[in-house]
Amino acid sequence: MTEKQSLIKTFWQLMSDQQWEAVKALLHSDFVAVWPQSKEKMFGSENFVSVNKYYPGNHKIQLIHIHVAEDKVFTTIWIEADTGQQTFANSYFEFKDGKIFSAEEYWAEPYEAPEWRKQWVEEYQ
Repeated sequence: MTEKQSLIKTFWQLMSDQQWEAVKALLHSDFVAVWPQSKEKMFGSENFVSVNKYYPGNHKIQLIHIHVAEDKVFTTIWIEADTGQQTFANSYFEFKDGKIFSAEEYWAEPYEAPEWRKQWVEEYQ
């Protein structure tokens, strides 16, 4: 596992454990997060951590995939909250000075496969 992968693995564990000050310590002072689906940008570690800290409910995160391509790390996670929220998130991370410099995240809630395509697919657990 690369140093960047290890950093991101630690990041997701701290996010799941809601260790906000420790999360903040992993982020570069010029950190930027982008959520394209809602057209939001968060500038600075304080804003990013606050959005997550005050997001309704307690969230547990499971890291599903982690990949490195050039200088970026890509992850897929599964999130479950005590509010009933369940979602996947794909995140793209960049680094600077040994810290997480940016994150771009896309959210996808699970849904039932439509009946019309069942003749061509298999459902899995």
